[in-house]
Amino acid sequence: MYKMPGAGVAVAGGGVGTLASTGADVGWWLTIGGLLVILGTVAVIAAYRRNRRFARTSD
Repeated sequence: MYKMPGAGVAVAGGGVGTLASTGADVGWWLTIGGLLVILGTVAVIAAYRRNRRFARTSD
């Protein structure tokens, strides 16, 4: 396994930066990143709708 320069012996393949630098799991990182973006968007939309609904009922 490729060891990122400056990763040190303690990290040797176990750290996030070293794993990402190999390119072996780039697809997983992209998938997880996309999933987080989608979940964040859904959460923001849900909070926006909830706040609008509560604002209408309090009038």
